[in-house]
Amino acid sequence: GGEGVVYAVAGERARVAKVYHRPPDARKQAKLAFMAAHAERGLLDYSAWPQETLHAARRGPPVGFLMQAVTQREAIHALYSPAQRRETHPELAWDFLLFVARNTAAAFAALHAHSHVLGDVNQGNVAVGTDSRVVLIDCDSFQVNAHGTVHLCEVGVGHFTPPELQGLPSFDTVVRTPNHDNFGLAVLLFHLLLGGRHPYCGV
Repeated sequence: GGEGVVYAVAGERARVAKVYHRPPDARKQAKLAFMAAHAERGLLDYSAWPQETLHAARRGPPVGFLMQAVTQREAIHALYSPAQRRETHPELAWDFLLFVARNTAAAFAALHAHSHVLGDVNQGNVAVGTDSRVVLIDCDSFQVNAHGTVHLCEVGVGHFTPPELQGLPSFDTVVRTPNHDNFGLAVLLFHLLLGGRHPYCGV
């Protein structure tokens, strides 16, 4: 991706390493350190949350982190289209989509229960397997509440951004709420259960 590269780790099948192209700034370093120190079970069950920071030198700044390897999963948008689903996964029917919808909502709820916000809700950061299990990815971009210090999510996709945040020049100073996430979640689930349509597409 634009920020870094994900590598396999020798001797580790369950985890991979994300290494940044450039060392992160001080704010990102503090964010990663907090995330790695608070990699709790409720978060690890539903996301590729940073588990340990990686350093080029002892006591040096973090240059990346270790996270869960997300395998045999694809982005949720691959399930939107009934035609595409028939072609790639003809065995997956309506009941499967309901399980995925439930599990996506549960993943968001787990994040919110820890006072964090996804922020950049989009069709690429929800990965789904044929077991209907959902894993949130790109976690280092989330808005993270570090015991009152909020590390912002500075990016967003207009398609999943609630009306009150539309038109902003940037998200650099915007503290987002779980309710902002829930708008994006609702759009994702509408796409999933109604053949890829957007809830505002009706006349």
